[in-house]
Amino acid sequence: MFECDCPPDDCAGKVQAFLSGDREAGDALVLKFTGLVRAVVSRVLGPGRREEWDDAVQTIFLRLFSNLHRWERKCPFCKWLAVVAARRAIDLSRLYEPRDRVELEQIPDQRPPTPDRETVERIEAVVARFPPQWREVWEWWLQGVRRDEMARRSGKSLRTIQYWLAEMLDELREALA
Repeated sequence: MFECDCPPDDCAGKVQAFLSGDREAGDALVLKFTGLVRAVVSRVLGPGRREEWDDAVQTIFLRLFSNLHRWERKCPFCKWLAVVAARRAIDLSRLYEPRDRVELEQIPDQRPPTPDRETVERIEAVVARFPPQWREVWEWWLQGVRRDEMARRSGKSLRTIQYWLAEMLDELREALA
């Protein structure tokens, strides 16, 4: 049985730190709860699907971190995580099992090619002309910070952040056209 060691280890604080952009806090949560999630996965998927356990654990953590903002603090984080992990593991157990697995090397890379040096320099020149607040928002956008979080950090409205980002992208499109 998993025993939570909160308070000395402040999971709620780590969640808040992760939501504020601290990736190390997220890493700490993964390290702490990998055993719990793996136990849930192994129980739900069973020994017959052991080769899927690692993928399922990773899938559950990805889903969990993308929805971390939904934790309402009505219960300790570890209990919420266990329930979410169990539900996701059950969902994964119901998924169709592909008969033929495709090797990673056979999957084409869909990412756009790396831009040439001239394009990078044009982007950097446009970004350098942005007002300081815009550059700060631009950096957050590049880091994947959510727009509502950008608004909170900058003290601006969400609508203002959306407007700024749209203007920045328009300026970049014009410079690259």
